[in-house]
Amino acid sequence: MIDLLKSIGGFLLVIALIIGSVFLVIFFIKGGIWLSVKVLPWLSIALWVVLALDILLILPLGIFDKTKAISAVGFISSSYVYGLTLWFWALLITYILWGGIAVFIGLIIAGVGVVPMAVIATMLTGDWASVLQLVLLLLLTYGSRLLGYYLAQRVDELTYQSDYGFDS
Repeated sequence: MIDLLKSIGGFLLVIALIIGSVFLVIFFIKGGIWLSVKVLPWLSIALWVVLALDILLILPLGIFDKTKAISAVGFISSSYVYGLTLWFWALLITYILWGGIAVFIGLIIAGVGVVPMAVIATMLTGDWASVLQLVLLLLLTYGSRLLGYYLAQRVDELTYQSDYGFDS
């Protein structure tokens, strides 16, 4: 009889853990959507300010050897603003078009799967403006990060050359 009670208790514990996990996932998705709605207007403003700074200030600083490091840090930092905006925008689009299950599947794919899910969802619904926005944000994110890494590598090369007497 004790073994029966233990197995029933174990079964009920597993059921409680499954139900708790489902509620946790629902809470996480709903909380992410709520946060996305609250944060996206501010991120949109930040994105345009950062883009203007990148074009008008950070990009010209990358031309000169002495300011390449500042430019590298600026571009790498900017990529995080672009990426965060992209992620929240993709999360919201995926939820609106395909619902919580698609968001859950996207979050399972290393958390960044909501971006491809949003691109596929917008393509299948024919929302080409949103597809373009998502692709542009993706290009901004990785383009600015790659440019920042390139400039940082160039700073390292210039430092190495000056430290070891390879000045030209």
